[in-house]
Amino acid sequence: MASQAGEDPMIATLPPATDYMTYLTLLEYQLTPQKLPTLIRLLSDDDGKLAEEIGWDLPKLILPMLNENPAEAARCLEIVARRGNPREVVVRVAEELEKLGDQADKGDSEDGEEQSELPTFPGEAPRVHLGGMTLEGMPDAEKPAEGSDPAAASQGSSLKSLQLQALFNMLSHLHPRIKTQYPTRFLATSLPAALGAYRQLPITQATTSAFLSMLENLAGKKRPPLPPRPDTQDDTRPASTTAANLPDPEAKAEEENTGVNVPSDAEKAIISRLLDAVLLEVLDEYLSSLSTDEYPSMSWTARLREHLEPGRVVLGRPTETEQWKQTPELVARDALLARFYSISKDLQLDTSHEMRKLLDEDEEDQPQNPYHEQEPSEYPTSPSQIPFPRAGVIYLRAYHSFLEPSDTSTLLTITELTKLIARSFPLSATPSIPLPALQDALLSLLYKQTLAVAAAPTTPQPSPAKFLLLLSTLTQLFTITPYPALRDSAHYIAGKLLHAYPDHSVRLRVITQTLEGSTLSTNWAEIEDEEIGAQQPPEPEIVEETGLTRSTSALVPHPIPLAPPQQLGQLKAIGTDWLKDEIAAWMAMKSNTSGETSAPVVVGSLDPSQLLLMPESLESSERDLAKHEGIAPLLDLLFPRDMPELPTTSARPDDVGAADTDTDADDSLTDFLLSIPFYISTLNLICIVLPYLVSTPSMGVPALKSRLQRHMDSLTRSSTFLVEVLQHVQKETASRGLGGAQEGEGGSNGDDETGIFEASRADIFALEDACARAKGVWERSRQ
Repeated sequence: MASQAGEDPMIATLPPATDYMTYLTLLEYQLTPQKLPTLIRLLSDDDGKLAEEIGWDLPKLILPMLNENPAEAARCLEIVARRGNPREVVVRVAEELEKLGDQADKGDSEDGEEQSELPTFPGEAPRVHLGGMTLEGMPDAEKPAEGSDPAAASQGSSLKSLQLQALFNMLSHLHPRIKTQYPTRFLATSLPAALGAYRQLPITQATTSAFLSMLENLAGKKRPPLPPRPDTQDDTRPASTTAANLPDPEAKAEEENTGVNVPSDAEKAIISRLLDAVLLEVLDEYLSSLSTDEYPSMSWTARLREHLEPGRVVLGRPTETEQWKQTPELVARDALLARFYSISKDLQLDTSHEMRKLLDEDEEDQPQNPYHEQEPSEYPTSPSQIPFPRAGVIYLRAYHSFLEPSDTSTLLTITELTKLIARSFPLSATPSIPLPALQDALLSLLYKQTLAVAAAPTTPQPSPAKFLLLLSTLTQLFTITPYPALRDSAHYIAGKLLHAYPDHSVRLRVITQTLEGSTLSTNWAEIEDEEIGAQQPPEPEIVEETGLTRSTSALVPHPIPLAPPQQLGQLKAIGTDWLKDEIAAWMAMKSNTSGETSAPVVVGSLDPSQLLLMPESLESSERDLAKHEGIAPLLDLLFPRDMPELPTTSARPDDVGAADTDTDADDSLTDFLLSIPFYISTLNLICIVLPYLVSTPSMGVPALKSRLQRHMDSLTRSSTFLVEVLQHVQKETASRGLGGAQEGEGGSNGDDETGIFEASRADIFALEDACARAKGVWERSRQ
């Protein structure tokens, strides 16, 4: 047996044959992935002295071996965490996490310097100053360099992911072992490093699950391991070793020196707040990372709509709820969110209270460094110094609301939700694509409150300025959002809120600005004190240099587009449809004399006589006043006098190709094609209004009917022309397909022309049908 021991240097030189530093140096040369079982046996068989003496430097040797022998390497690291000196090893783990999260890859030559820069002292962690670092201030993940080998990059990413999970597993065993009066000194060192590494690497369900397992252990809740799932088989971490945790070797010395090694109640409060903040940060990062996924959010809004309004589900079409129950990836995602929620309950995180704090906070008064105080501190000394990420709080609250769809006792008001939405997605002339997960969370909260408002019209509503801001923000959201489900939900909620608002003049202003495609609403801060502003209108500023009054136009906000130019036609169609719904509801209620409403009730629905029969002989001052109230422009917005019209049927379709060389003509055709949804909506509105005009004798009816007729005739001529051109283009395309394209004859123009008309084929035929319907209603109204 002795001869065999002499053959293996790892056993032959085991202390006391050599000192521990010499043995550690020998391991740097002798340890290989194949010899890990030997090291595991050596670390486990003694009284813990070997792990205590050399465990602090083993992670840097073992972590690279996770690629070749992941099971044994992870088991060895866990034994180090269970039996090594926890105060020393936790510093090394934090250092390794910082390396993973560091974008500048430092070489091994700096290891010696790093060891000397991180000394340890009895009873406390090394002083790692947090400085301006916050829990939410880590940099974005580093992107791979152009021209790099994808296979090598993937292999490196896989190794880093395994290292990250192993380090998280070590922390889950290290922190509970440290018995000290100030555990936050260790947590405030390791947890920011863990967050930084988590953000830097690709965020997956495996790395997120490892982080949650660590938080579960730190929260003091022991749960049995979850059974493996098909989608998480890439997680090669082994089952937890049976080696028991050894006590903190420095705890007794600290107690003798200080008289106590148990944290105070104040320290426990800081620990709880720190764990809450980290949990919310991980939740924020995980859900934000879904934006590039096929399912970029949790679909809470869509699934709530199917549950609370089952009548809207189309039979035979797969529902969103079924999709989430049948897709393994989505099932695992739901299970992961359930773990987030379970840990938050273990930590007694009150989302209602935190949401209230979000609403009450003043962004301008927030300090740039949330760890600041009167005197600089290396670690947080009170819970108030630890910030919560706003998005993380919203996510957790939205998930709680999603789990209890019938619970309306804790709903936020429309005004409160307007504040959150306006701060999360501020109106802008150049808006960015909203984060889908955050948009879904806020829409799900707003949707439940919208149903409550629609069911009880007496529910308090926001002020006109706040309501305009909310509707403007929702409108901009559904025009720029590339995700169909979220776009549909934002549009549906906006329409439902609009029709439930009691003030018809405010609803009319919303419809008018939608038809105009822009709004003068700006942001929440500028309307926060609207009551004071209404009583004290802003006065023109006096320029000190000249003593002259500055123009009041400087006080008027600039219009903010509600949609990109290419979406303007569809946006105006939505505004027209909203107006049509208002008028149709008014007619339904007027015609229903039995008191039973067969159509959806629209609060204070708009009377067409107040909208479309306004005399055109108003004085200029009255016109300006009407325009300010959002009434006069409706006719011009819906049925413009200078209606753009394409060539009549007398123009030869063969001439269209020649028109393509004319930039103005080409732009005019493109603009008309993009506006077709709006034109169809105006024709549908005419079909609703015409029967009412026939039965309503009024001074303005003849002039209005004449204007509507001109509108229909113009669209009919343009529609006929487009259908003929489309047929001509299809014939040309077919002939080129049979006979081959003629060389040297305007191939690019022909391709562009074909693409434009092919893309608009459905719209062109829909416009033709709408013109035919409107013409039929017109003919019947004349009989």
